[in-house]
Amino acid sequence: MIKGVDGVNKKIKDMLFEFSQAYGPPGREEGIRTAIKKRLEGLCDEISVDKSGNLIAVKHATEKTEGRFMVSTHMDEVCLLCSRVLDTGYLRVEPVGFDPKLLPSQKVTVHTKSGEQLRGVVGMLAPHLQTQETKSKISDYDDLFVDVSMHDPKKFSVGDFITFDSESFESTPYVFAKTIDNRGSCIASIVALEYLKKMRHTFDFYAVFSSREEIGAFGARTATSLIQPDVSIALDVTHGDVDMPGHIKLETGKGPVIAKGPVLTKIVSKGLIDCAQDNGIAFQYELLPSRTGTDADQIQLEGFPVGLISIPLAYMHTTFEKINVGDIKETGRLLALFGSELKRSFVKIQSDEEGEKECI
Repeated sequence: MIKGVDGVNKKIKDMLFEFSQAYGPPGREEGIRTAIKKRLEGLCDEISVDKSGNLIAVKHATEKTEGRFMVSTHMDEVCLLCSRVLDTGYLRVEPVGFDPKLLPSQKVTVHTKSGEQLRGVVGMLAPHLQTQETKSKISDYDDLFVDVSMHDPKKFSVGDFITFDSESFESTPYVFAKTIDNRGSCIASIVALEYLKKMRHTFDFYAVFSSREEIGAFGARTATSLIQPDVSIALDVTHGDVDMPGHIKLETGKGPVIAKGPVLTKIVSKGLIDCAQDNGIAFQYELLPSRTGTDADQIQLEGFPVGLISIPLAYMHTTFEKINVGDIKETGRLLALFGSELKRSFVKIQSDEEGEKECI
């Protein structure tokens, strides 16, 4: 993959199109897990699935092992859940990470208990039939429903997962698709493993594709407890191309985002910054004064040093998220270089500074 920028970018685009369509709500990640596993062939020494459904790929150190480096990247997606099946052919729904304003007229796929994937449409009362009061009201889940009247209502059950049916497209250097949060980051981990094929490294590299992040990052905690990493990175996406008062403006196409804040370990954040600067990788800063909303929150609860890299993304948790392919490539390169440069002395410094978590 790393032979030329064009070759890298094409493979990244191919994976974005493939991964964005893979099934993987929280706790039901088997579809995306299978897709990622196929792409890992030849890139690592071990692949396993733990009891939480995390996919764990291990690339052993090229010489005497000095430690374990873990990159945790969640693979689940936001979705809807069926809360009620009506005889009239409609489903009532509850959200897992979706704003109801986005839903009217969207195409969806209902994943039934029997394993069928059946199409539906999110409907609402037509404008002609609304009162002045309802026209000015923002629809919520009491007003919305999924129309599945083209199917037998008996095929559906309370608890069926519902994902969005949208067709990905590209406009170079961008790709627009659903579930790029966090499939784009999963691809960055795969790119990192590709780069590591050409590098020497003294730390075992653990690429964790974690489960259930969208409901609390529970998979990452299980994986962290299992692996016991000496150094770890949570890899996710963050809000790009939004200029909000009081926030640092992050831009797609300007490189990975290195976060700083009290949840994150000072020396890991500094190490990422130094690595990016030393290797000519353009990067951006993000300040997170409290919890990060990523796998990092659960990793630090297990007591292990953790940093956070995010890829800037526009329109998060919508049916057409926007990402710059170059940002994914450079994030993968940063991960590989940071992992290849890790030494036992880095872990010793972290041990000496244990408990020091202030923002740098």
